[in-house]
Amino acid sequence: MATDRAYSIKFDKPRNGLKTRVLAVGLCLLVTGAVIYVWPSFGSKIPHSCDIRETSANKQRPPSGPTCAVNPDNSAKDKVDPMLNGSQEATDVTGPGDTLISILNDNLLDEASVPQVAESMASSIQNTLNINFTPDTALPPGRRYSITIDSEGRFLKAVLELEPAHVFHASREDSAINSWKEEVVLDFKTEVACFEMKGSLSESIANAGEGIELALKLANVFRWDVDFHSESVKGDTLRVLFERRYADDRPSGYGRVLGAVYEGKKTGPKTAIYFNNEYYDEKGTELKKNFLRSPLSVIKVTSRYGYRLHPVLKIWRKHNGVDYGAAHGTPVWAVSGGIVTYAGWNNGYGNYVCIKHDNGFESRYGHLQRFFVNKGQRVKQRQRIGLVGMTGIATGPHLDFQLLVNKKHMDPLKVTMVKSLRSVPAALAPRFSALTQDRLSCIKGNLLAKGSNRLTKLKFD
Repeated sequence: MATDRAYSIKFDKPRNGLKTRVLAVGLCLLVTGAVIYVWPSFGSKIPHSCDIRETSANKQRPPSGPTCAVNPDNSAKDKVDPMLNGSQEATDVTGPGDTLISILNDNLLDEASVPQVAESMASSIQNTLNINFTPDTALPPGRRYSITIDSEGRFLKAVLELEPAHVFHASREDSAINSWKEEVVLDFKTEVACFEMKGSLSESIANAGEGIELALKLANVFRWDVDFHSESVKGDTLRVLFERRYADDRPSGYGRVLGAVYEGKKTGPKTAIYFNNEYYDEKGTELKKNFLRSPLSVIKVTSRYGYRLHPVLKIWRKHNGVDYGAAHGTPVWAVSGGIVTYAGWNNGYGNYVCIKHDNGFESRYGHLQRFFVNKGQRVKQRQRIGLVGMTGIATGPHLDFQLLVNKKHMDPLKVTMVKSLRSVPAALAPRFSALTQDRLSCIKGNLLAKGSNRLTKLKFD
């Protein structure tokens, strides 16, 4: 090897000459090895696991040596569907008045694809079940669905579960939408789960190893008695007896919630027993009330009832309602059944809906992005009447909710307007009592270790 630099090692005569000579020889060997490794004529004779070519000539021909493979035995498992890259999935359950058109409109930014997907799924449902079904047919409440969009908000796929055995899919393939019914062999097993509240209901259930569908079902069961957004406290416990669905021997979702007990520091104990297609407390009083606790699923009070400095007009005046902060497009529900007395534009309130209820009650909903009802229309409790927006005079997306009793404004957060509708029929009371005792024994017998958030399960085959 030619070099323009000479290396010399000068040896004095130290006391430990042998040690110095050994170090010098080692240094020479190290330098020689490094030169051999770097020099291509020598380096090419040394085998490597990856042969990396740097020159443009080498890039044009395939390498002659061995190549590198990442997880060659797991290549199929590691493949990712390019259509799902950056995708987002929304999962929810249907509410009163929901249709294929409405749930797709709520979740798709690409409005042009809504009728195409709805027509495809409706046709599949109609042909498979041999029923009259259109995109505007009302869906049964409480049915699970999911809609997946890509990173630009375009439709990818949807799943709608009309019944456990009737699960329908829609998927985009190139420019076409294909729909079909899933063929499954269903089985149900009863299980008991118990967990502590740590964060929101969905977070607590997810931390315990369960899916958001169970959280949605439990929120629906207790929607008249527990506001999980404002009344749940860390350390509250929730025990639930439920059906887990198995499709072809694989867990695939949830069936009915058969019973549940919520023990909250703010709410006190709340019990729900499923009986005769309804939920009752342990005394046989139906949980369903004449008014919902709130017109939104997400509760965030941003301005209360009473006198305040108006955030836009900058003057002091009375605020006749409660402002609930929520994202654009959040569904707004009718808090009770009634007749729509106004649906249109109302100056500073923007898009505005008024509903007249029984016993002198009236509810009003302002700043809506859009509304789905007309004057004179009868609506049901928890029917979707509009979407949260910021029309009119508003600094951000929110719902202005007002409640009137005998034409006088009241504080929606304080007025007593909730009462149970009915009790278990007398003829069925003995059967209900025996069923309640059995289910509560199962639920309360499954204890959660103190300080633990681990899900404990009992299975009943």
